[in-house]
Amino acid sequence: MVRFDAIILGYGPVGAMAAGLLAGRGWRVAVIDRMADVYPLPRAVRFDGEVMRMFQELGIADEINAQCTPILGAEFVDANNKRLEGFDLPADLTDASGWSISSMFHQPLMERTLRTRVEASDGVTTYISHEAGTPVQTDEGVRVDLTPVEGGASFSLEADYLIAADGASSPVRKVLGFELVSLGYDCDWIVVDVLLKRDVPGLSAIAQQICDPDRIVTYVPVVGMRRRWEFRLNPGEVKEAMTNDAMIWEMLKPWVGPDDAVIERAAGYQFHAAIADQWRARRIFLAGDAAHQTPPFLGEGMCTGLRDVVNLVWKLDMVKRGLADDHLLETYQAERAPHALDLIDFAVETGKLMDQIAEAHVTGDWPTSYAAAYGGDRGYPHLHGGVLALQENDPSDGVTGFQGAQASVRLNGAELARLDDLAQANFHIISTQDLSPQIKDSHKAFLDVIGAKLFVLEAEARVTPELDVLLAQYDAIIVRPDRYVFGVVDGNNSLEEQLVKLESHFLSISG
Repeated sequence: MVRFDAIILGYGPVGAMAAGLLAGRGWRVAVIDRMADVYPLPRAVRFDGEVMRMFQELGIADEINAQCTPILGAEFVDANNKRLEGFDLPADLTDASGWSISSMFHQPLMERTLRTRVEASDGVTTYISHEAGTPVQTDEGVRVDLTPVEGGASFSLEADYLIAADGASSPVRKVLGFELVSLGYDCDWIVVDVLLKRDVPGLSAIAQQICDPDRIVTYVPVVGMRRRWEFRLNPGEVKEAMTNDAMIWEMLKPWVGPDDAVIERAAGYQFHAAIADQWRARRIFLAGDAAHQTPPFLGEGMCTGLRDVVNLVWKLDMVKRGLADDHLLETYQAERAPHALDLIDFAVETGKLMDQIAEAHVTGDWPTSYAAAYGGDRGYPHLHGGVLALQENDPSDGVTGFQGAQASVRLNGAELARLDDLAQANFHIISTQDLSPQIKDSHKAFLDVIGAKLFVLEAEARVTPELDVLLAQYDAIIVRPDRYVFGVVDGNNSLEEQLVKLESHFLSISG
């Protein structure tokens, strides 16, 4: 029996990220996957600045960024390629994260970079080409029996916790008896990835939702010479009959032919909108596609899974260090499930709008609003409760529960640095003046125990503007390890009050 702090089932991006983040906190982690190597073909193609900050925590953001190209825009077009709704973005646009608002990437290359970083960690042991048996829980931990795929003797691993990042068909979810609740959007599509041989005149430089009644199509310029088309199957068509080369080239004919491109992958998928009703069974947690599945229209599937583990990891670490009790782990699903559900619903509404526009070519019943396009005017999802100064029924202040901003700063003459690199995935308090005199000794002791950092960021210390508006509006901003804002300090919320709320989620340091 080999003992670890955590076992992770699944070595895709979500499992690898979980392993890297835990190892960075000093955990001994076992990662198990039945495949011998990275899946060699592209799947996810986009992530946002929030995800880049996770790579930044692992120390590989600049390397990953060099592999990416920024998205230049997206649009809904009709059958005549007329824009109905859309946006264009400059190539150098960054958002409050300090990174590109949206990056296109090649997943196999990204995964190899991520795995290289993870496997360089002292605390990570990988068991690739191993089949995992059913996890067995005890009061002391979780045990998993492993069998080498290529044959050999079985053996057992044991750990305090297990994270099941084992995909949409998650054996762990099934054995736990958790229900995958469908949101009623299950459509068959063919996904085609090509590598262009040459520049092809007329190919759009931005993503398109092509709402043609003859066939609805999504087109995505990925990275470099890679392009993706997603073809909605029409009634009576079946996936198995639509993935031969002749059919694929026929569907690609309006854009490219064999002289222009090489097909890397053509695969049939049923796009799902679904979420698990439970994400935790004592010491076992679901993450990624095991917990939720979304249509790909927003490019948020992998991002949503990565958000799961960055949320879970800091909470597991606080509990393992004896700073919080098990209740903190109950906030994992409470925070993540509504956020994931919001994004899934955004994607479903985007898909439904494509259907509505396509039908309008025939019926003449055109939408009166295109607000559902890419999330439209609904606003970006945020946390509504859990480890926040505001709870579910409190009115939003527009900051609490959202990702905090990251500026590049220069403190006390030191070298230029991104704020996350200085915070080092700890709680931190940002202000424009020294707030230490306002913090009573017991709260100073509490902040010290949880590793919280205080940053005084006067105007001259902020080299980039991402925090300027927030610091002009608030006396201080309290940020969590996953970079979500716990709460703000202003005329209505004193620092003392907010620290009392924060401390309520942790065990008394005197205990």
